[in-house]
Amino acid sequence: MVSNEKRSTDGTSRYCIVGGGAAGIGIAKWLKAKKISFDLFEAEEDFGGNWYFGRPCSRVYQTTHLISSKKNTQFSDFPMPEDYPPYPDHRQMLSYLRNVASHFGLYENARFCTAVESMKPVGADWVVTLSDGETWRYRGVFIANGRLGKPVIPNYPGRFDGEVLHSADYKNANIFTGKRVLIIGAGNSGCDIAVDAATTASQTYHSMRRGYHFMPKFIQGLPTQEWLMENSRNFDSPKAFWRHVQQVFKLAGFDPVDFGLPAPDHEIDQAHPIMNSRVLYHIGHGDIVPKPDIETFDGSHVRFLDGTQAEIDLVLFATGYRISVPFIPETYLEWKGSWLDLFCYIFHRRYDNLFFLGYHNAPSGLGNVANAVGSCLVAYLDAFEKRSRAFEIFQKMKQGPFLDLGHGRFIKTDRHSYEVDLWKLIQALNFLRTKFEAA
Repeated sequence: MVSNEKRSTDGTSRYCIVGGGAAGIGIAKWLKAKKISFDLFEAEEDFGGNWYFGRPCSRVYQTTHLISSKKNTQFSDFPMPEDYPPYPDHRQMLSYLRNVASHFGLYENARFCTAVESMKPVGADWVVTLSDGETWRYRGVFIANGRLGKPVIPNYPGRFDGEVLHSADYKNANIFTGKRVLIIGAGNSGCDIAVDAATTASQTYHSMRRGYHFMPKFIQGLPTQEWLMENSRNFDSPKAFWRHVQQVFKLAGFDPVDFGLPAPDHEIDQAHPIMNSRVLYHIGHGDIVPKPDIETFDGSHVRFLDGTQAEIDLVLFATGYRISVPFIPETYLEWKGSWLDLFCYIFHRRYDNLFFLGYHNAPSGLGNVANAVGSCLVAYLDAFEKRSRAFEIFQKMKQGPFLDLGHGRFIKTDRHSYEVDLWKLIQALNFLRTKFEAA
C-alpha cells in the first residue's frame, strides 16, 4: 500500500481513464451515461489526444484529414456539424471531439496537465500515481493512451549522413523545400507525406517494400467507404464484390500496375486500405519517383534493391509505431510479439478490471467502434460487480482464443497484427454485451 494514498469520495467504486483522446472520450461518455463514477487524466491541457496538432501527444501534420468519412467517424448520438466536409481536417476533428466532451459533461470528470506516472494492482483495485505526486485508488483502469507510442525506425546497412526524421515529428512540408527527399513507408501517413513533399521538394522518392492497393477518397460522388458499404449488398459473395470494386478502381485510374508499381502480393481486402487520391497522380506526373526497399545507405547516397541509387538530403521514415505503456510495470503485462496479448484487443487476460481502448484497428472511423466497445464494457462492469454467471463464464472464455474478429484474413505483417474486420468486431462485442446483460 502506498503511504500517501488518497481515496476517492466513493471509496474504490470509481474508475480511472488514462488519456483524453478519442478512445478516452468514447468510454467516458458511456460511463457518464450509466452514472459510473470515474476520473479521466490527460497530460495536455485539453481533450484531443492525437488530434491536438502540435502537441507531444499528436502525430498529425498540417495537411492531415480523416481517411474515414465523417459519416463513418462520428458518434451516432452526436453527429458532426452539417457544414463539415466529407473528410474533415485535424482542426475540425479536434473541435468535434471537444464538443462531444462538453455535450456529455466529460469536462467535469477530467484533470488536465496531469499524467499517470505509474500504476499497480493492490488487492482487488489499482493504485495510480500521478505526475503531481498524488496517489489514488481505483476500482479499475481504462488505458486509452493510443497505439502511436514509440516510433519505429528499421535498421538498414550502411550510414546516412543527411537529415533523418520519423513521421511522428513531421508537421509541415516546409522542411522539404529545395531538398532531395526520400520517404520510406507506404501506409496512409507515408503516402500523405510523399504528396506533401512533391509540392516543395526538389525531388521526391518514395520507397515501398511491396505492392499495395490504393483507394480513391471518392467514387461516384460518394466517400469511398460509403460507396463500398452501399454496393456490397448487391453481390452474393465477397469475392464477387471485391472483383467489381477493383474493376471500378481501375477505370477510375487507381490500378498501381498502370503507374509502373509492382502488383500487390495480397488481395484488396487483406490489408488496411490506403486512402489517397493524389499519390498515384503525382507518380504519374513524375513528382514522386517510386522505389523499392533500401539495400544500403552510403553517406548521402541510397542504393535500392533494384540496383538504382539516388543522392538524398533528407530521409523520413513513415514506418509505424510500437505501443507504449511505460506507467505499467512489465510484470503486469503480457506480450505477443510486439503487441499486448489482450482478449478481443481490449480485455487483459489476468486482471478483470484492466482494459485497453483503441488497441485494435478497423477500416472505419471511431464512432461505430467506440459505441460498440462502450456498450459492451458498461454491461461487463455490471456483470463484474455482481459476479454474475456470465462474468464467471467470461473469465474462462478470455483465456482462450479470440472470437472471430476477421483478423485471420489480413496479411501477416506487424502493422496488421491488430487489424480487425469492422462488422465482425461489432458483432462480437454485441454478442458479449447481450451475454453480460442476460445474466
